[in-house]
Amino acid sequence: MSTQALSNISSQLSHLVGNLNIEPISYILVLIGFALLLIIIIGGIIYGLTKAARAVPSMSTKEFILFLLGIAIFLVLLGILLP
Repeated sequence: MSTQALSNISSQLSHLVGNLNIEPISYILVLIGFALLLIIIIGGIIYGLTKAARAVPSMSTKEFILFLLGIAIFLVLLGILLP
């Protein structure tokens, strides 16, 4: 393999790399990041719900009423913010 052939191959590779559009790659990386963040949030919600489901049977009456009050406040705020 001569130096000229190596030069031709390297110039062709540099043209291929130079013609790549980097913008779609950044969009893909951002989408992957948001997908991972969404998976982490969903996992945290599922973990919290299972912890709450285990804690409810052992709650006292006062704690259970406060738990229901917290759910009610969350649902009211969600109903106000969504529309």
